[in-house]
Amino acid sequence: MLHVNDFHEGGNPMQSKRLLISGLAAGVVMAIVDFIANGVVLAERYKMLQQAGHFLPAPRLPFFPLWILMELALGIGVAWIYAAVRPRLGPGPKTALTVGVVLGLMIYLPGNLAQASWSAVGRFVPLVWLIFGLIGTIAGALVAGALYKEALTGQIPASALPSR
Repeated sequence: MLHVNDFHEGGNPMQSKRLLISGLAAGVVMAIVDFIANGVVLAERYKMLQQAGHFLPAPRLPFFPLWILMELALGIGVAWIYAAVRPRLGPGPKTALTVGVVLGLMIYLPGNLAQASWSAVGRFVPLVWLIFGLIGTIAGALVAGALYKEALTGQIPASALPSR
């Protein structure tokens, strides 16, 4: 079975446990930002769009559990990309910010540009989705960057030290 640690070349391997923890934390942050966008900022607009027939009154799928799973998976992906570029760009918030901005634009700009151009919901909803998507991705990347740490190289494991 392949592990995250199997994909490294010469440098430190990615730390699977830290990657998972930082990714899940990033996903939680992204879900909270999405809730603010959709459950607070756009709540009244969604009711209006449902009444106008642009949105369904109820989802076709078990939306909320699937949405949370997707957010957690996105968080893990953000953390993985942060961990992958960290050796090249350096650890810390600047790298996390860069990862968050680049991924946020890649994830949210194309679809929301299309929605703003072609959708009957108008331009406000896609604009909010874009802004809050960027905020969430940046915040998630900053959380992942703060939590993810590489193993220190050259350290002697505690078990190898003589006991006193």
